[in-house]
Amino acid sequence: MKAIHVLALAATLATCAYTIGCETSHTESDKPGLFGGRTHEETTTTHNPITNTDDKTHSETRTP
Repeated sequence: MKAIHVLALAATLATCAYTIGCETSHTESDKPGLFGGRTHEETTTTHNPITNTDDKTHSETRTP
């Protein structure tokens, strides 16, 4: 599952490298779960000023 997220992030960054000028931000958070375990969230947002579009990728992983 993580491999898919890494590939999606790489594809997004590669697209921006091709169109030069994109702005990318990445955030991660790790929170304790309500009944134990942990929740890990990652969000990557890429803004392309040429086309004025935003691409957002969000993943959430829960561990027991």
